[in-house]
Amino acid sequence: MVPVTAFFVAFLATLLAELGDKTQLVTLTLSCRYKPLRVLAGALTALAVITGVAVILGDYLAVLLPEKITMLAGGFFFLGVSFFLLLKKEAANSEFEEPKGGAFLQTFLLVFLAELGDKTQLTAIALTAAYGNPLAVFLGCMGGQFINHSAACFLGARFFSRLPAGYLKTGSALLFLLFGLIFLSSAFRI
Repeated sequence: MVPVTAFFVAFLATLLAELGDKTQLVTLTLSCRYKPLRVLAGALTALAVITGVAVILGDYLAVLLPEKITMLAGGFFFLGVSFFLLLKKEAANSEFEEPKGGAFLQTFLLVFLAELGDKTQLTAIALTAAYGNPLAVFLGCMGGQFINHSAACFLGARFFSRLPAGYLKTGSALLFLLFGLIFLSSAFRI
């Protein structure tokens, strides 16, 4: 597949999926207490590690499975995430415990643990398996995460508190639905 397509699909999927996500909220909360650059560095380092593991796993699956199977699996995954986002009830206020250490270490650990098995990590696996281009998917995912976490650090709670959470959730769900339909359509053309 074309690396540019893999990059932009990964970028858009991650950008929208991370809006209002728990890892973004961790970054936002910690940046209110600590220097934003240290918090951003910790968050992006954790996200790079998690995304790196995801694309390695996705690349392995791309070699192991036929293209039609990976496209079907990716399509059903995106449809599942779409329906999950639409049906999921949000918790009123999520609390987290801070581990001991500096702002970088605290952010790294919290974001790393919060991102394990998260929809954006699973998205990176699915996209790498479907497109067979781990570098483009990694860069696209990291681009989306960079924008989201930079906004959380530097624009802060004031900006995100004005955006209705329902709009963010619905927009993300519709994007995942669109990607799911595109992947399924592509699978049936193979």
